[in-house]
Amino acid sequence: MGFRSIIILICSLMLLSACGHVEETRSARQQQATEFNQRAQRAFQRGEYQVAASFYENALQLDIAVENVNGIAINTLNLAKVNQVLGKTALAQRYLDSLLEDKALQYPSAQLAAAAAQKSLLSLQEGDVAGATTWVDRAAAYCAADCSLSGVIDNARAGIALRANDADKALYWSERAASANKSASQLEYANSLRLTASARLLKNEHEPALRLLEGALGIDKTLGLPEKIRMDLLLSAQAHEKLGHAEQAAQFRDRAARIAATAVK
Repeated sequence: MGFRSIIILICSLMLLSACGHVEETRSARQQQATEFNQRAQRAFQRGEYQVAASFYENALQLDIAVENVNGIAINTLNLAKVNQVLGKTALAQRYLDSLLEDKALQYPSAQLAAAAAQKSLLSLQEGDVAGATTWVDRAAAYCAADCSLSGVIDNARAGIALRANDADKALYWSERAASANKSASQLEYANSLRLTASARLLKNEHEPALRLLEGALGIDKTLGLPEKIRMDLLLSAQAHEKLGHAEQAAQFRDRAARIAATAVK
């Protein structure tokens, strides 16, 4: 399995809202930053990633000007995610480093955990498995016992294990992630199902893999995520092929090809 496939398996596109912690009294600049953040999220959902990046940058500059620490972290993380989608991985890395290496401001540990987890994903995308492992360990260290990102971190560990073709370890982490994500995030739960299915395929357990992929596909269609739908279909085609279902495998590949041919990402 290639790096791109593994990244699609585990990549999260969940964006953070600047309204996460609303004070009773907000300055005009903070309100404007929140409006930019919300406009950016809507642009991202429409697939207008460069527009989203511009709005997030506007929000970030306003938050920096009034030293809104929470807003700075949120919009920096969002800029890293958007630039990763745009293929600007070096710029995404710089945004994450600006949070993780900041000695002047103190960010919540959950936001540092999110930045470290994203660094792990970027490292894996670049083929740096050792770096991905280091960063996911740092994410876990930032993540307290009640950290809501535990499922995200476990998904990242499963992706690293898949890259090493360690089916048992990938299965352990992905199933643990699924348990954490089921009631917390449908996006991450679908990631967990896809990772678990991939581990099952490595173990030649094709029927269980198909059942897991059916669940992931249903969620990804509900969320409207073309690349993840395409990966669900390709993995299902792989499972059908191994089971000797040539016609079904061809049908799933055809469906995936139609999605790939669109301009929608």
